Amino acid sequence: MRGPSVPSLLGFFIAALLVCPAAPLGAASVAPVDVLLAAPSDTELRPLLDKLKNGHSEERASWKFWLGTLAGKSVVLTRTEGDPLNAVAATTLAIRRYAPKLVVTFGPSRAHDPALRPGDLLVSGSFVAFDGMVSPVNALGGGSDSLRWQKLPHLLATSGEKETAVFSFPVDGKALAIAIKLPAPRGRTIPGVLGSAAQLNREADRVAWIHQEWGTSSEDGESAHIAGCAQLLGVPVIGLRVIDGAEGEAGAVALNFMEAWK
Repeated sequence: MRGPSVPSLLGFFIAALLVCPAAPLGAASVAPVDVLLAAPSDTELRPLLDKLKNGHSEERASWKFWLGTLAGKSVVLTRTEGDPLNAVAATTLAIRRYAPKLVVTFGPSRAHDPALRPGDLLVSGSFVAFDGMVSPVNALGGGSDSLRWQKLPHLLATSGEKETAVFSFPVDGKALAIAIKLPAPRGRTIPGVLGSAAQLNREADRVAWIHQEWGTSSEDGESAHIAGCAQLLGVPVIGLRVIDGAEGEAGAVALNFMEAWK
C-alpha cells in the first residue's frame, strides 16, 4: 500500500492524457520528426527559432508547437512554462502527434552540488523528480521539520497493469556521449543528476538535504518530469541545463547539440 497522496509524475501524466487527441497512444497524426526540443520559455527557444528553416506553428489545447528543420534535422519545439504539469502535458501532446526519435529538455537551473558554478553546463547522467515526500506522523502543535521527511518513489505504470517504483529516470546513452563534448557557456561541461520539482528551494540546509538524499546536482521545474514522461511513452531523452544561465545560453547549447547529433 502506498503512502499518503502527493503530487506525482503519474498524476501529471494522466492529466496530460486527458487533453490529448483521440488518436491511438503513440500514433503520430503527421510525419514523425527527429527531435522534440522542450524549454521553459521563449527566451530559451529564441536562438533555435531564429535558425528554424521552413518553420510553421500549430496549437494544441493550450500549447504551441513550432515545426521545421534545424541543422538538417526535422524538429518540433515547445514551451513548457517551467512547470511539471504543463511540461508533461506538452511533452505528451508532442510525442503522440509528432512521434520524435529523441526528446531534449533544456534551460537554466539552480545548483544543488556546491562544486557547480554559474555558466557550467550540466548534462543529464540521469534525472530525478524529488517532489515525492512522506512526513513522519506528528500531532497538531508538534511542528514540522522537512529534513526528517523521507523519499517517496514514483509508481510508474508498466506492462501487465503493474506499478514499478522508481526514484530516477534514464538518459539516452548516444545523446549523452554527444552532449558531454559540448562547450559550456562560461564554465565546464560535466554530467550530473538533473532534479526537478514544483519547488523553489532557497534554504541552504534543505538544498543540502535534497542533494544528499536524492543525489541531485541541480534543480529546475520540469526536466525530470519530461524524462519520466518520455520513459513512459518509450522515447529516449537527454537534458541540458546551464547553471544560473543567462539569456540565450541554454538555447545556444541546444543548437550546438542539434548540430552535433546524428
